[in-house]
Amino acid sequence: MKKKISFPGILAIAVLLIFSLFMAWFVPSFSSVRVQLQQVMRDLETSRGRERKQQEEYDNAVEELPLVEQELDIKNPLADEAEQKLAALKARRKELRAEKKSLEAAGSESGKEGGNNGE
Repeated sequence: MKKKISFPGILAIAVLLIFSLFMAWFVPSFSSVRVQLQQVMRDLETSRGRERKQQEEYDNAVEELPLVEQELDIKNPLADEAEQKLAALKARRKELRAEKKSLEAAGSESGKEGGNNGE
């Protein structure tokens, strides 16, 4: 007494087999896509965070710009004055070196003359 499988039974088995194969392919593919989507979302959030931070830093710099310009307006004359003083000091040092050299030269000449007189 063999039971004969009917066409609707074979069709149901074929549909279940095809559905099982589809699910075996779909679930790993879907989970892989979901993981990639999570990574992209995390990267996007990181990029947005960086952009917000850069925008905040830029806004702070723009806000502080007038204050910095005022400080520069105050400090520029002082810097110019200091530069002029430095140039004057360098010129004075040059004069003093030249004077020292002339005194050393005069001293060595008088030392040579005085040494000849002592002999």
